[in-house]
Amino acid sequence: MKLLPFDCSYTDVWVSPKNWETISDKKASSENWYIQCVFYDPLFKEKYPKGFPFRKKLNRIKSLEKKKAAVKFLLEEIPRLFEEKGFNPITGKYMIENTEEEDSDSELGPSTPFLKALDFVYERLEIAKTTNNDIRLILIHFKKSAQQLRYDELAIKDVRRKHIKLIISNLEKTQGKFSGHKFNKYRGYLQVIFRELLEFEAVENNIITDIRKRTQVKTIRETLTVEERKLVNDHLKHNFPDFWIFLIIFFHSGGRITELLSVKIEDVDIENQKYRVLIKKGQQHTWVERVIKDIALVYWRRVLFGGKKSDYIFSVGLKPGESKIRTQQISRRWRTHVKQKLGVSADFYALKHINLDETVALLSMKEAAAMANHKSTKMLENHYAVGEKERQFARLKAVGNDFA
Repeated sequence: MKLLPFDCSYTDVWVSPKNWETISDKKASSENWYIQCVFYDPLFKEKYPKGFPFRKKLNRIKSLEKKKAAVKFLLEEIPRLFEEKGFNPITGKYMIENTEEEDSDSELGPSTPFLKALDFVYERLEIAKTTNNDIRLILIHFKKSAQQLRYDELAIKDVRRKHIKLIISNLEKTQGKFSGHKFNKYRGYLQVIFRELLEFEAVENNIITDIRKRTQVKTIRETLTVEERKLVNDHLKHNFPDFWIFLIIFFHSGGRITELLSVKIEDVDIENQKYRVLIKKGQQHTWVERVIKDIALVYWRRVLFGGKKSDYIFSVGLKPGESKIRTQQISRRWRTHVKQKLGVSADFYALKHINLDETVALLSMKEAAAMANHKSTKMLENHYAVGEKERQFARLKAVGNDFA
């Protein structure tokens, strides 16, 4: 076994047939001629636990003399390919270390290695916690794929669009073909990273911007039927009243779970029926006011009762308290008490879709967008107003414009 850079290695090279040096011309055409070794890369240990068989076939060469000459050449060339050029047959890339002078670990510059630059920027991102977690998870897979392709030591200034495309392509070999939605998520979060790299003057431009988005297949979110809504309401009201109150308030809020769990009693103006919430989208944090509907006012009064001004209105046990709880607690309650016990397949966020869609039907797209704090109606038209198309059809069918 011969050792190579990056803890890679390869076995001795062997030839088939074994007696290739003494074989007769008559048998040369019938034998299966090839030269082979086994290449080991610790980053691909799971995929190739017994090593990657690197084989060069010689059957197309008809002349015995030329076959033997090819064998002699490859017996010298293959070790040179691995040892001097750093070729990795699994990735098809050359494992050449970056020899340029690197910036110090405490600074970021054009010569900083690719993955170190990503880590440097990620650790300094000032974004919403949920977005930060999403980027962290994506970077775990992205960086592993980059390491497999030996791009980890590539200077950040030398990273091109092709490298990003190849890293994702390598990921798809193990994770399966990315959907348009998943690819665009990767693209969007990498844009955030490279935008920061541009600010630090580590790169000359944001190369991610010029990578085309993939077409996304729009799916219609499953919602609850009228019967399921009544079933869920009665079940939670009688068995889990605290969760039921949270559900009712969330349903009428038009907001997100994370926003509602961040609201403190001091953020609520119950007399004027409104509350303020900090909207965190990417790197933008904005305080906005949301309305408390008449129909939901009694539930807000109930949940605020007995709490201190500094308390979160939905803390441990979905009651006022000092601790902020995670959004997963809501999805877990919904899965346990609704999906598993009642057989309802729609998720909790279906409630937001239902409320906004009904608001569109009762008022207008503009008012529903204002409730959800969307700057335009585009999001509702494409995502939330699931019944608007049918209502539009109904209006068109009822148009009574006679020809004569």
